[in-house]
Amino acid sequence: MKAFDTDKKKVYNKSMANNFIVSTDNCCDLTKSRLTELGVRCILLKRILGTKESSELFDTAAEFDVFYENLKKGDMPTTTQLNPFELKDFFEGILAREKEGDIVHICLSSGLSATCNNAVLAAKEVNRENEKKGDKRRVHVFDSLMATLGQGEQVEELCRMRDAGISAKDAIAKLEEIRTHQHGWVIMSDLFHLKRGGRISGAKAAIGSVLNIRPIIHLSLKGKLAFENKMRGNQKAIRYVLSRMEKFGEKHSSDFAKSTVWVVRTSQSDIADATRAAIVSAYPGVTIKDAIVGPIIGTHLGCGGVCVLFRGAPRLDID
Repeated sequence: MKAFDTDKKKVYNKSMANNFIVSTDNCCDLTKSRLTELGVRCILLKRILGTKESSELFDTAAEFDVFYENLKKGDMPTTTQLNPFELKDFFEGILAREKEGDIVHICLSSGLSATCNNAVLAAKEVNRENEKKGDKRRVHVFDSLMATLGQGEQVEELCRMRDAGISAKDAIAKLEEIRTHQHGWVIMSDLFHLKRGGRISGAKAAIGSVLNIRPIIHLSLKGKLAFENKMRGNQKAIRYVLSRMEKFGEKHSSDFAKSTVWVVRTSQSDIADATRAAIVSAYPGVTIKDAIVGPIIGTHLGCGGVCVLFRGAPRLDID
């Protein structure tokens, strides 16, 4: 088990440990420096390529781009989930270092990995042992039902509530409300990566590539990747995602034009740049936050993809 632990003395000077402690996993795709700034503890899922295991947090675009360049050259890593023993050690380590405050831990969606369910098991065991010792502190596990910066946005919101002195119980209730209204729409272009990962057949990948097909994936209410549609060509795919922003964002939020939209790319690509430009043109008042999908989620999405994250109507319950 490998974890990244922030040094609060150097960066995080808001002494809120007696409120609650925020932790997460590296599928939130916040950079190492941002996690340090926020004072967030982070446990790292691993990826495996051949006999080599890697678990890291990136901090620069160049680090992310090296990973995607290697995917383009043929790398096909796999990823591992975190087991209950690793997570129990992680939680116990935090409680040993921090003498006050519960832990609120935000996990990668249970619809994408067993890591969240394993975190629940680990938390139950830690809480049971603490109760025996008369220690009232608890570990609370929150299922993000999201990934990448959808999960990262929840981490940022939780830190704001921690710093505002909001209780763990009230912060979790607020996160549940936020989670329900988060949307994540992904445009895929690397069909052969989907084929290598066993998600589509070789024939479909070949035909789809010739026809310039762009699958549209939505993160469902259950936190699963659902193939919601497919469009031919980048511009039609981008227009479709903009139509989703209009239907599920603009029409359900009076201040959507002044909201925050995340544009999260995998590798550098024309489709990511064009998606960002189209959103700026359609909604010039929104705050655009650019980010990059990290190596754990990127292992499964491949190159040439872009994810648009925004808040609006309740998320779709589709499979």
